[in-house]
Amino acid sequence: MQLMNDEDKRIVQVENGDNSVSQDNKKSLMQLDLVRFEKRLQEFMANPQNTTNEMEFVSVLCSTLFYVPVMVGRQQISRNSMNPGLKMDIATMTFLADGNQYVPIFSDINRMNEFLKTTGRRTELRPVLLNISELMYQVKKINVVGVLIEPGKFNFPLSTEYWSYLEMSRPIEASMGDNFKLKIMPRDITSRIEDKLKPKLRWQKKVKRAWVLGVQLPGKDVYEYLTILEYNGDKDKFQGEIARKLALAVRDALPRGKDLLIGTTEDFVGQAVIENFTPFYVRKSGFLRR
Repeated sequence: MQLMNDEDKRIVQVENGDNSVSQDNKKSLMQLDLVRFEKRLQEFMANPQNTTNEMEFVSVLCSTLFYVPVMVGRQQISRNSMNPGLKMDIATMTFLADGNQYVPIFSDINRMNEFLKTTGRRTELRPVLLNISELMYQVKKINVVGVLIEPGKFNFPLSTEYWSYLEMSRPIEASMGDNFKLKIMPRDITSRIEDKLKPKLRWQKKVKRAWVLGVQLPGKDVYEYLTILEYNGDKDKFQGEIARKLALAVRDALPRGKDLLIGTTEDFVGQAVIENFTPFYVRKSGFLRR
């Protein structure tokens, strides 16, 4: 295992210590997110060609925080940096299967500690929590191939190239057939989701109407939260930008362990939503907007 250092000029800098791991964050991640993430990861690895598996993996991947081993030091004022603060050197490792350099990441703090024991670096490194978008941003800065999810257990390499593809993926498909079910979800949670969405939707002029419901997908025994948008714009922009921003905006409003699926009225599910439910948001012309 290696560290990106001053000589490589690929040091990741942080102005404060807000990203350091608290005990509450550790317990929350272990107890509430670990099982769900590993289940979706295993399903995807077992059948990566299955679109539903891929979409569900993308959804949970984007809502999970990962432990990353770093060495933390004090950033001194220098010619290259006039802002003192904390300096984090992110650990990297060589994945023997392809010989490339990756950043090892973990969804379980205990698993990370066990892995570091085998490298002899446990006392030198400390964990930092980052989401996958933050991780990939840092990975590009230090010029490695990507992240290695759960080395020693799953050994799943996620390259920056594949991440770019996943960001363009949609969390709901039109070809699900007619075996899904729709229903109105609990009002208190639905209201929180709607309140998070409305400010974002007002800036999206191409979104005419929006719904928040529950959908039970084929083969599933639980309902997931679903947002359907009547969107009259570029499909690539919707897939790569708008849907992702809306999903991130409502993350804090969702119950623990729940995902938000996002689709449009062009989808098969979206057509059923139009026919049976009333939208919570309708864009109006002029200054009268809901």
